[in-house]
Amino acid sequence: MKRFIKWAFICLGIIITIGTVIKLMDYNSLSSKNTRSLEKALSEDIKLGKYSNEGMVKDLITIDYDKLYVFEPYESVEEMEKQLGLKYTKLKVAYSEGWINMVFVKGNKIVAYLYGFNSYYIDIPKDIYFKEEINQMTYHSEEREIGNSSGTPKKYIYYEFKEK
Repeated sequence: MKRFIKWAFICLGIIITIGTVIKLMDYNSLSSKNTRSLEKALSEDIKLGKYSNEGMVKDLITIDYDKLYVFEPYESVEEMEKQLGLKYTKLKVAYSEGWINMVFVKGNKIVAYLYGFNSYYIDIPKDIYFKEEINQMTYHSEEREIGNSSGTPKKYIYYEFKEK
């Protein structure tokens, strides 16, 4: 019995170690680092107390990518993977009109993924954009609020991307 318990603890320790290593590798992946960088840049205005701002999109999106895929809400994972020509385990269906689903691709790799409703929202039509197109776009941002069931409105930054 003691031998069984000892082996059970050893196996449990190995499983926990492997899980931790996998999580750390994912956290330190290029895709995760770029996603965190984009989220920080897009959320910065609200932290700085700016209520509206304008500029070039290339100054917001500074990561290295070739294409940006913008998907509509309710688009299936299978359809997104078909359009991307890649499988990506983090893709999710956006189940709300106010959520975003944007994938940044460099070569044949996903280098960043923005999903859901965060402290920012990007208004850009569904399409596939090349970096050169995005670099020519301007943006206007403004702080907005959305109500919720707790009665405490949530502030977010609304970005509207426009072609020049």
